[in-house]
Amino acid sequence: MKTNFDKKKALGVFAQYGFRKTSVGDVANAVGLSRQSLYKKFGSKEELFQTIIEEYSEEIGLQALEILEEKSDDTKSRILSALDTIIGQHVDLMRNSVHGAELVQMGEQVMSSVGKGLMPQVMLKIADVIVGSYDDRTKEQAEDDAFILFTLAKGLSLTVSSYAEYNDGITRAADRILG
Repeated sequence: MKTNFDKKKALGVFAQYGFRKTSVGDVANAVGLSRQSLYKKFGSKEELFQTIIEEYSEEIGLQALEILEEKSDDTKSRILSALDTIIGQHVDLMRNSVHGAELVQMGEQVMSSVGKGLMPQVMLKIADVIVGSYDDRTKEQAEDDAFILFTLAKGLSLTVSSYAEYNDGITRAADRILG
């Protein structure tokens, strides 16, 4: 059941009010649709929310994989951009909303279970990019590097106070790990 509206705007409403206090009307207003059309398509607020989380999580996971496939940027930039897509861009949502962290956590759970296990796929693709770009790295070392960068990005997203702080931290780590 594909949605054809801005999922990030809809998630912003849930982040602002929390799931319990958000109404279908609030989401409808944010995305420029009628409340009735959302109920007709999804049947309930729960189904609307679940569908938005699933589709958005899958979209950003696939975007990260596409970024890693691109050959136009250098390796470090591609890896940082992919991590930014799935983790970094949500830092301000988590920091500026009482319910943002809850939504991000739900999205990560969905990405790990639905969407063909996109989080593990992204980590493996980061390792593949490292192996393909650094002659001195074995596959096992590249997988360790990918795990460290991914875990650090998640940790930063939970501890920093702003996106700028996240970006500085993950860039320093990438410089240290990837050279």
